[in-house]
Amino acid sequence: MTPTQTQIEQLITHLNATTQREVIRISLSLANHLALTDSKVGGLPYIPQGGSLPTSAQGKPLFMLAQINCEQLPENNLYPQKGLLQFWIADTEDFMYGLDLDHPCSNNTKRVLYYPNIGNALPVDKFIDHYTFESGYLPFDVGLEFAMDFSKDTETISLSEGDAYRFFVRKWNETFSDTIRNLSYLPNDTCEEIYNLVDDETGHKIGGYPYFTQADPRKEKDPHTFLLLQIHSNLIDNAEIMWGDYGVANFFISPKDLASCKFDDVLYNWDCS
Repeated sequence: MTPTQTQIEQLITHLNATTQREVIRISLSLANHLALTDSKVGGLPYIPQGGSLPTSAQGKPLFMLAQINCEQLPENNLYPQKGLLQFWIADTEDFMYGLDLDHPCSNNTKRVLYYPNIGNALPVDKFIDHYTFESGYLPFDVGLEFAMDFSKDTETISLSEGDAYRFFVRKWNETFSDTIRNLSYLPNDTCEEIYNLVDDETGHKIGGYPYFTQADPRKEKDPHTFLLLQIHSNLIDNAEIMWGDYGVANFFISPKDLASCKFDDVLYNWDCS
């Protein structure tokens, strides 16, 4: 027998109390001439004095998708307390935005760079002539930049993440005699009710539960469990961020690497409907 609505609500209320995750929500606004060291999506990157633009395996400059100045974040237990974290992707001609489906942790067409100390910046005129992108296959126009505004929050269980989905099914089977292998075994109206009761994973954010328009690319026991950054398709002041057909991009890291500020093994994924 399918559980009643009250029984389902009681289960999810119980799960919500035990599955909270810290999250930093990110609100974006169109901006101009942000400081080189500001948190931003797009815009001009901070390059340390004496440094150079990161490049793909083909020697072409990567595009700075986002950078986060850790000192501009609210107090949190997620990111380093200082320094600057940058996310770079390749301008590839196949509309893949630097995604390598076979090797999602590869640094050939994406990089995540961390500068623990923010020193003098390389002057823009030293790199701007090389910061060009021939094909223009990027999630937004090169000339756009968006300021980041942060707010601290918590999220409870959602069902887009593979591990959370499997956990929910396991708890369902421990609670109800009508056991299932996945939610498709339940009536459609029951599934809809469950999804309406759990948290919405969409939006720009750090931490919390990730969102996928298709499926979580990570296998069970994949160590890349922490959501380092999520950027969603969004229309902001008539400026568009678009991952394919209204998709979303995610960067994941293992908690061990994050604690060690080691960012050379980050899993990058984006998908769309």
